[in-house]
Amino acid sequence: MGVFDFDEQFAMFDVTPVENQFILEYMPGARGAYVKVYLYGLMHCYHPTTEMSVQQMAHDLDISPEQVLAAYRHWERKGLVRRISDDPPSWRYITAKQRLFMNTEPAVDDAYAEFAEAMYALFGADRRPSTNDMTMAYEWVEEMNLPADVVLMLVQHCIETKGKHFSFNAAQKLAIQMADEKIMSVEDAESFFDRDKAIYDGCRKVLRRMGKRRLPSEDEQAMYRRWNRDWGFSEDAILDACAETTKGDPSFSYLDGILGGIKKRNQGKGMRSAKEVEAARNANAERIAPLKALLNTMNTGATVNEGTLALYDEMRALYTDDVILLAGRECARAGKGIDDVQLMLRSWKQKGIRNIAEAQDYVMKFKASNDILQVLYEAWGKRGKPTAADRALVQKWMGDMQMTDEMILHCGALSGKAENPVPYLDKMLTSLHEQGIRTPAQMEASRAAYQAQQAKGQETVKPGGKVVREQQYEQREYEVTQGMTERMAKRLKELKSNA
Repeated sequence: MGVFDFDEQFAMFDVTPVENQFILEYMPGARGAYVKVYLYGLMHCYHPTTEMSVQQMAHDLDISPEQVLAAYRHWERKGLVRRISDDPPSWRYITAKQRLFMNTEPAVDDAYAEFAEAMYALFGADRRPSTNDMTMAYEWVEEMNLPADVVLMLVQHCIETKGKHFSFNAAQKLAIQMADEKIMSVEDAESFFDRDKAIYDGCRKVLRRMGKRRLPSEDEQAMYRRWNRDWGFSEDAILDACAETTKGDPSFSYLDGILGGIKKRNQGKGMRSAKEVEAARNANAERIAPLKALLNTMNTGATVNEGTLALYDEMRALYTDDVILLAGRECARAGKGIDDVQLMLRSWKQKGIRNIAEAQDYVMKFKASNDILQVLYEAWGKRGKPTAADRALVQKWMGDMQMTDEMILHCGALSGKAENPVPYLDKMLTSLHEQGIRTPAQMEASRAAYQAQQAKGQETVKPGGKVVREQQYEQREYEVTQGMTERMAKRLKELKSNA
């Protein structure tokens, strides 16, 4: 150790000079990890430590030792460092100015030189790969551990399938896939590229089926690879599914959705034949058709998608398509949406409705009850929609008591002045039913008999039953009631004609 030295913490507070020539000429073409290694090593040139090693540098920079070694091989090829020891590895930095003015030649990397010569030969006079392209391709050898002849085969494959001006960035995706699949021999690479060529050819067939005359993009090839290799669809199956794209704008994205739907409906299984896909498409058409009919009936703007299909499947668990369509018509008439159809079906299920005949009967009675009540409400000046309790009473009057529309409206006209018209009307009709009176004519006959008895001073009880107070009106009141009944009957006819 010399007489004088800096404090061991000095490096942290000092600066490391970096030549502008390095920043402008060398840094743009280098990977980020390579620049990190160069600068970190440059700092230690100015502030050396005895503990520094490839492993320590890799730890400090959070990269692998292999990346450190690859970085220094890169800078050796650029002539900015020179290896002075192999065990342990060590390098001497050469400044950009020193290399320029002293005409220092970069170290010869025989392996890289041979690789570069073979690479340039693939392109001939049509293209000279850039420094960045060559660096990237050689990284596939150094960092991904792909054999150099396999990388050259990869480049040759890209030239054959995409032309000599293909993108090395796009080719890197293929290199990564090859590294993941451990392609370590020429034989493995040939098999891999045969499969990849099948993907490329399949993409071109899909494009032709869609009426598009162009080469497939990288993204489209990635989609086809997923359909074929990951999802298990054969080429014939994929081409058959193209028939579905004619319903919209034909595209790979559209076809991706179609195949994804088929895969999902078949519990993740792909299909190896066109017949299987055709059967799946037909099954899906049968699934979609009734939903389309429902949506067309309702005209709410809802579309066929996975959400509405799932909702329809839930409806099908309750009823058949004809019952669902009937519920849809009723909801549409009330201005409701597709979600309300499911609620209505659940309500029908709770009421014990089992099939289309019972559903139609229920709807008919529901509509008839509502029409009667709407007319009564309007005549009484009562606001609001008919209630379930009131509908139950109307159905009792029309069903169990067998009262006609005319009889209900006639008695309704007499009930308008009551504080609670509906209970009042129910009491009146119940009393008349007990006497066997079903029509206004029978009511009038009973009233006339009552008046005749009164005129003779006889008992007020009619043989076979009693005369209720509501039958004891004068002729003038009867005429007013009769006029109101006629107006109500006319209104009821209007409602029925609008059904």
